[in-house]
Amino acid sequence: MAVLLDKQSFIKSEGDEMSVTIMGENFNPVKRTIKNNNIFLVTDSNGNILSNNTSGYGLYTDDTRFLSRLELKLNGFDPVNLSSSTEAGHSSVIIGTNPIMFDAFNDTKRIFQETVQVKRESIIYGSYFETITVVNYNVFEVGIKLELFFEADFLDIFEVRNISALVRGIQKEPVCEEGVLKFIYNDITGATLTTEISFIEEKPVETKEGDVSFEFYLSPNERKTIKYQVKLRSTASLPERITAYDFEEAFDKAIGDDENWYNHTAKIISNNEDFNEMIYRGQKDINMLRTNAYYGEYIAAGIPWFTTLFGRDSIIAARQSLLLNPILAKSILETLAKFQGKEINDWRDEEPGKIPHEIRFGELARSNRIPHSPYYGTVDATPLWIMLLYDYFKWTNDRETLENLWQNALDCLMWMDEYALMHNGYAAYKTRSEEGLDNQGWKDSWNSSIHADGSIAEAPIALVEVQGFFYAAKMKLAELAGYMGNNELNIRLIKEATEFKSRFHNDFWVEELQYYAMGIDKYGNQMKIVSSNPGQVLETGIFDDYYANIVADKLLSPEMFSGWGIRTLSMRTLSFNPMSYHNGSVWPHDNSIIAYGLSRINRIDLAINVTTALFDAARLMTYKRLPELFCGFSRRFKIQDPPVRYPVACIPQAWAAASVFLLIQSILNINPDAQSRELRIFNSEIPDWLTYLRIENLRVGEASVDVEFRRSGRGLVIDVLDKRGSLDVIIKK
Repeated sequence: MAVLLDKQSFIKSEGDEMSVTIMGENFNPVKRTIKNNNIFLVTDSNGNILSNNTSGYGLYTDDTRFLSRLELKLNGFDPVNLSSSTEAGHSSVIIGTNPIMFDAFNDTKRIFQETVQVKRESIIYGSYFETITVVNYNVFEVGIKLELFFEADFLDIFEVRNISALVRGIQKEPVCEEGVLKFIYNDITGATLTTEISFIEEKPVETKEGDVSFEFYLSPNERKTIKYQVKLRSTASLPERITAYDFEEAFDKAIGDDENWYNHTAKIISNNEDFNEMIYRGQKDINMLRTNAYYGEYIAAGIPWFTTLFGRDSIIAARQSLLLNPILAKSILETLAKFQGKEINDWRDEEPGKIPHEIRFGELARSNRIPHSPYYGTVDATPLWIMLLYDYFKWTNDRETLENLWQNALDCLMWMDEYALMHNGYAAYKTRSEEGLDNQGWKDSWNSSIHADGSIAEAPIALVEVQGFFYAAKMKLAELAGYMGNNELNIRLIKEATEFKSRFHNDFWVEELQYYAMGIDKYGNQMKIVSSNPGQVLETGIFDDYYANIVADKLLSPEMFSGWGIRTLSMRTLSFNPMSYHNGSVWPHDNSIIAYGLSRINRIDLAINVTTALFDAARLMTYKRLPELFCGFSRRFKIQDPPVRYPVACIPQAWAAASVFLLIQSILNINPDAQSRELRIFNSEIPDWLTYLRIENLRVGEASVDVEFRRSGRGLVIDVLDKRGSLDVIIKK
């Protein structure tokens, strides 16, 4: 998911059809985000959506911006921000005050600064609700004019991101009917999109186009409350599945939904309050990004640019979160299976059996101007889907779901065998779509697949990590075939995977680097650069132990390890740029997958180092929240520099939020086997900044268990505090 930063105005980036180019004087990297189900809001720290902004601010649903301006002014001035919180995820609270200003009805009467409070409380629950409270702390009466400015451009998210529609529909002038302000747009597919703004209780004294004003006097210590609701309607989509009548009902329902979510998740507690907050934030963000659409439940990839169903992202976030709640994985497996490829379609890069990359519902997708209905340009989502199915089954022993999805798994295998092995028997990609992604691994920006001299590798490209995923998918599917009683398929897949592994090393190992190539290009040339890609292979088992340990040591060497995490590219590489999207930055999800792989090869010491680095980074970030990525500058320990943010990173982002749970699973080396009713905990370690770490309500199959890991003079003590159901906890040190 490529994001670019440049200077002047939106342009389409050559060679990168899916890029996000954020530019201009109105760009602001600071964003506040709240989301509930299919609606999300992005504003500045004052809670405003600035007109003509290039920061992605807006109120969105179904990949469409239904509000492109929402600004509040007090007696003609912007309130001064005192505090701004989006901690709850679905709601926000902003406290502001006045600058020096004059009475709204007497321009000779000065009102001193910080004597009038403005509180903005908002929540999303089927609609957007906001309550504005103005309080006078002067010892005299003041006249107030509160203005709200609304605009609705109904841009497709891809237009906001930088891909322009060739033809626009019909935008009508705003109208106010019976106290309801309406913005109406008829798009090029014939759908009608409407933004309805209703003012509850207090009615505006004037409404002119999209500008709304309220005028009133406030006596000392008097307060005035203004409430409004924004409904987002489209004839192209079904109504929101969740609704509320007003702010109070929305808040109560949202809190109830939160409590229901937490009651079904594992509780992870430590002695370190910063770590507890990091864990709490991960739980909150996953809950925030969960979306229950009419076609199924999924985890949206990230706000603002990727708030939709992504194959790779949803699968990885679900795998990372299995320790927290395995049921998420079931929902994602089922939802993606509904969109599994059925035909050969060059425009959408679709093939039978292929798991989709991304699905969109905006005007551009519905009018077929972009191929995202859905788009299938991903080489790794299909084997990753099999890997998730296997992991979910090992955690839950959910035989019914395995049987229901078995044909989908076989269709995935068919795609892997008949369509993906396009490059000398290795899994490779090459887009066939005019608007498709040039790079179709997780590093999908235009310049992410490169050679040592900086030149761009030509497709078809066989990435090293994808070969590991294909190998692991076949081995895991072989085991699942055994559970399904298909011994013939079990034997066949083990044989194929073994043969695949036997030739992999010679083709991808680079002797002069003592490391694996990032991939192999169209001409059979190795991409001889040191990257994080082989790190994601560690868990798959395709590396022999000797070479796996070489990779592990290289990843934690100074050229790759910044002190805040493992970089995507070695700082010794010609193309290294710590401020780039994929060529030297640090991605938390990448690090968590690598840490998990390190635990698989019994290098938990290194997994502890990765966990510590990301924890140290999160401690210095708002809400202890890990972003999609951050810059790969080296950490300086003498001068306490914080990690440098990447300006257009998605915050929150699903696989960043879920990283902490896979890190915990990695350092504790927790391995479920629900079929044997066993939980295996081998060679666990905790970092020196923890005294204890406790997991409650850890679910394996039909059972659940509470386990505590505690540092003592005798080393690490592991206690099973409580157990419900039939489960053997096997502990080895």
